Order: sequence, then C-alpha cells, then structure tokens
Amino acid sequence: MTGVSRELLQRPLAVLAVQTTGLHPGKDQIWELALLLVEQGQVVARHHWLLDPGFTLPATVARLSAVVPAELDGQPRFAALASELAARLQGRVVVGHNLRFALAFLRRAFALTALRPSFSQLCSEQLARRLLPELPRHDLDALCEALGIFRFMRHRALADAESTWQVLQQLQERVDDADVRQQLRRAALPVHLQAADVQAVPERPGVYYFDGADALLYVGKSINLRRRVQSHFQNDHLSRRSLQMAQQVRAIRYRATAGELGALLLESAEVKRLQPLYNRQLRRQRGGFTWALRDEGSGISPQLLAPEQLVGAEPHAGLFRSRRQALDWLRQEAREQQLCLRLLGLEAGAGACFAAQLGQCRGACCGREPRAEHDARLLAGCNRLRLVAWPWPGAVALVEHDARHDFRQWHVLDQWRHIATLDDLAELPAVMQRPRPAFSLDAYQILLGHLRRYPATEVVAL
Repeated sequence: MTGVSRELLQRPLAVLAVQTTGLHPGKDQIWELALLLVEQGQVVARHHWLLDPGFTLPATVARLSAVVPAELDGQPRFAALASELAARLQGRVVVGHNLRFALAFLRRAFALTALRPSFSQLCSEQLARRLLPELPRHDLDALCEALGIFRFMRHRALADAESTWQVLQQLQERVDDADVRQQLRRAALPVHLQAADVQAVPERPGVYYFDGADALLYVGKSINLRRRVQSHFQNDHLSRRSLQMAQQVRAIRYRATAGELGALLLESAEVKRLQPLYNRQLRRQRGGFTWALRDEGSGISPQLLAPEQLVGAEPHAGLFRSRRQALDWLRQEAREQQLCLRLLGLEAGAGACFAAQLGQCRGACCGREPRAEHDARLLAGCNRLRLVAWPWPGAVALVEHDARHDFRQWHVLDQWRHIATLDDLAELPAVMQRPRPAFSLDAYQILLGHLRRYPATEVVAL
C-alpha cells in the first residue's frame, strides 16, 4: 500500500453523515443528514437537512447533540427529500465513517418509497483500519486526533461529514488505486473483516462462529456456509441486533459437516455449550417436560415429569419447553374438553369444583359424570401430543454423506438422544461407553423432522 490514489479523488463522491434517534434501524429514525458532493477532489456542494423523526427526540440524543427538540418541529419527513437525495447519491461513491450504520437507516427509509438509488460504497473507517493498523482506535474522533484534524463540533451531521472528508483526503495519500478498488468491492463487509476472511469460508454444509474482541458473538449453521455468512452482512440493516453483531465481528471460524442434519445437531449442541451472546432461541438447555398419565386407581392423574423420568412406555402427553407452557396447555385442554381442574391436580379442595358450579366441568368431581368418561376425553386430547416412540430396539447411527467433498459422518443416537457425531467409526467403542446425555427437545425435533423428510436415510444398528 504505497503511492497516491488518483482514482479515489477523480471519482464523483458523496460524503455522507447522519444523526439518528437511536441504534435500531427498524424503530429509530434519521433526524439530521448532511451530504458533501465532491468532483475532481473538490467539494462542489454542501447539503444539510433537519428532519422530523415522527416523535420527540430522546433527551439523551438532544443533550449529546446540543439540539433543542423544538428545532425539529415543522421540519420535513424523510419522504419529502427522498427524491432529491436519491438523485444526488445516484452513480456516486458514497463515503462515510462507519458507513454501514448510516446505510442501514437509509435503506430502511428508502424502502418506504419506490426509490432505489444505485451507488458504490467506501467506508473511511474500514479504509483507515487497513492503512493505519497501528492505531488502537479508528473512530472519527480518534482518527482526527491522530491525523491532526480539528473537530469543531461533534455529534452533528454536517461537522461529521466535513471531518470525514478531511480524513479521506489524508488517507488517499497513503493508498494506491488497486487498494481503492479492493475497498469498493468489499464495501458489504463489517469494518473489522477483510474479504479474505469471508473467502476462506467454504461453500459446504457446516457451522460457523462469529468471534468478537473478547467473546463469542454467534453460532449459526447452513448447507452453504459462505453464502449464509455473506447474507449476515448484506442484511444487517434489518434489525438493531443484526447491525450491532456485524459491527462487532472480528473473526470467522467454521466446522464442516457432511450435511444439514450434522449442521443442525452441531449448532444446537454448540450454542448450549458456548452460550454465544447473540443466540437467543437455542441458548438454554431445553430438556423439556411431559405429562405422565398415571392411573392412581380412582382414575388418571397427570404428573409433570422430565421425559427421562417416564417409566417404560407409560402413556404421556406432549413435550413442553417450560413448566408454565405445560400447565397452560393442560388448562386449555380442560376448558375445551370440560375436564375437572381438581381431578387434574390443578385445583385444591373436595366435592364439586368451581367450574362444575358454572357448568364448565361436566361434574366427574361430584358424581354427575362417570370418571371413565372424563378420563377418556383426557386421553383423547393427550394422544394428539404423545412423543413418537423410538423406532429401533437400541442405539443406531444415521449416516450422512457429502459426495462433493467425499466426507461421511455417523450420528450416534439412542432413544432420541444425540450421543455423538463421528468422522471415523473406529471411535465408536469409546463413544458407546459414555453416559447417555439428557433428553433434549431440540435434538428430538431435529431428528424427527429429518427422518420424516428423508425416510430413506441410511441407518446402522449398533
């Protein structure tokens, strides 16, 4: 990276800066926007807009930006300037510091119109990280201090655009044309990643890991790892969570699998083991609960148990992620089937229950209905949710083969429990000596779904 870029300042540029009401592109709005138009290395026009965000400016934003919220009263909404802005951006190289953040809000705002301006992108922060790796920080304030650029105002769009332009002028003296073209091609990447980081991810099934500066951010899976990783960075404007995560990614790791089943099982296990910051749905260990339908002599009494507490093939109903979900289902079943909450163990007392007095229970608790009829309705409702029986007499291995990469894996299972995934069957004897893991609702649903979609899956009895 030596020499001076003639190409950079010869291109028509639009130096962009925005101020927003918050960090969530889907909920927050742009309230200030500035644009410097540059031709042949000279600023030929400066544009600045105050906008009505549609709600009162948050007090913290007003204090930080030294703006009186009343200044925004009567200002236009984004839609009123969308056509003018789109025309000024069209065909230019849009330059911004932490450009992904600004474009996340612009994309959301333009999505509400019929306008889709086409432009190239150049993030000055991304460029600075490449050219000045020795600096501990590359935010706009830090760069201005390191490069001797006076910041006359902070947290205002026009001042930020002016500072960004001055930073870019100094950076262009340190970068050659080839590097500028490379930066333009990788504009979709977060500031901390290089194009080589994504290119190193293969186009095959597996699990990927997003590492932050000091924590694991996210674990995901895909049948095409590279395509899925790229989609994170192309669609991060869709939510605050996606944008924040993309901004923090420092490195990408991956583990290849032989197919979709292996990727699903590995992702589920890794999320529970590693507890990444941005995985929500799979983070908790979910063994689940089920209703055991035990005959106590006088009738059937549902008992809430973990699936591994079932005795043999005793009748049971459902698999619920939480105790509350299980109780809510049984109460709903009682309402629909006019069952007695007292006989179900959901209400204390003796004699006629309160629901029977209201006509919402058919009276098995007080002799108006035979207990057998009450229990028959209970069983009929429960049978719809019964766990699928394990279809083999013992442990098995489901075989998955990636013919393109000549990679085979064996998923060792027993009673819907995922014991291990093996790349080499020679490891099987040691694996079979391990204690069986706890029942996992996620693994059960993954395995059941796979077998229903692919009934011809190769199965090896162990």
